[in-house]
Formats: sequence, structure tokens, C-alpha cells
Amino acid sequence: MLKVNDIFESISGEAGGFPQGTWATFIRLQGCNLRCEWCDTPQAQSKNGSCGKMRIPRILQMTGNGHVLITGGEPLIQEKTVKLIKELLKHGNPVQVETNGSISIPSIPCFNQPSLHWVIDRKCPSSGMHEKMIPLDDFSRQIRQIRRDGGFVYLKWVLANDEDTNFAIREMQELANNDTTPPFIISPIDANGRVIPHIVEKIREENPALQENIIFSVQLHKIFKLP
Repeated sequence: MLKVNDIFESISGEAGGFPQGTWATFIRLQGCNLRCEWCDTPQAQSKNGSCGKMRIPRILQMTGNGHVLITGGEPLIQEKTVKLIKELLKHGNPVQVETNGSISIPSIPCFNQPSLHWVIDRKCPSSGMHEKMIPLDDFSRQIRQIRRDGGFVYLKWVLANDEDTNFAIREMQELANNDTTPPFIISPIDANGRVIPHIVEKIREENPALQENIIFSVQLHKIFKLP
């Protein structure tokens, strides 16, 4: 049984393993171990979701064989989430999991199965949760394990101000100095793409080489007024 907030269809509105605009079934799981200042899904923070508890076979019936995006809340606080991911892959679904960067990523071998993508946040100071993040050295080891398992990983920083931008640049610089560098995602806190040029300029001033590894993203689903 899994605590579920909602299951719905929409586009994948942010950068990650699924190209932006990809139609997907979203499984929003209930509960979160963080309390970000700017959280846009507070309804998924509490322990009990609007959909209550659901068995994995019932969830599989609702997904079809298309792309599935698992989000929250924080999906990895529920032990059964790993079983759900494995069953979705067996079921033929490409899977993307959005997780908040404070919980270790489980090892899920996925060779000869549909793709498994992890989009992992690195919370910035504006969230109030940046000290809850897994240390970067441990993070690099997890990235190597995901790759050994046949999965893909993307690191995301959501930026609200220049302090966040500087924080993200420092972390990207540290991560870019080793052989585990994944694609980086930079996204403003809302769907306002007008701030992207300012973020780009800040990165150019500090370390222009980083731009080669960054995907700049806005939340398309909010722009299109989709869930």
C-alpha cells in the first residue's frame, strides 16, 4: 500500500529525463520530510493524502504503458516506492522520479527495461532546507551507483534570488571537477522566464564553462495552466 495524493495526466513541464512537453501520468505520493519556504504542493506534505492508500496493482491499472512521473511530497519516504518503480519498469513504463535531495537514492538495476530517470533537487538557501542536503561527496557516490544500475540522473537547483544562484554555481563547480558530472538543471522559482537572462549572465561572470552542462528550464505546465 502507498499513500497517494493524486494520480493525473499532464505534460512533463520541467526539464529532466522526459523532454519538456512529454505527456505523462503523474503519481503524486503523499508526505514530505522537508518544509521548503516556497513549496508549491503543500497539499502533499501531510501524512494522509486525498486518495488515501492504494495498492500497487491498482496504481498500475491507472498508468497504462506510457511515461510515468513519480513526485510528491517526497516519494522516497515511503518504503513501497521502490517496489512501485520496479513494477512500473516491468510493466513497460519509462519512469522519472523527482526527489528532494535529502534521502539516499536506492539501487534499482534497470538494464534491459524501460528507462529510469532520477531528477534530484539541491535545495538552495531560499528554501530554508539547504542544510538538509546530502553532502556532495556522498552525492557523487550515489550518482556513480545510479549509472552502474543503468539509470540516468539530473541535478536541479530552483533559484529565487542571487544568493541561490551563487550557491548553485558553487555546487556545480565542485561537482564538475570529477568524473560523475550529470546534466545540471537551473529553474527560476516560478514560471517567469524573464529572469533566465540574469541567471545566465551571473553564470557567465563566475564560470562560463558551466553553461555547456546546464539545461535552463521554466515550468511549462504553469504557463499552459495545466495541473
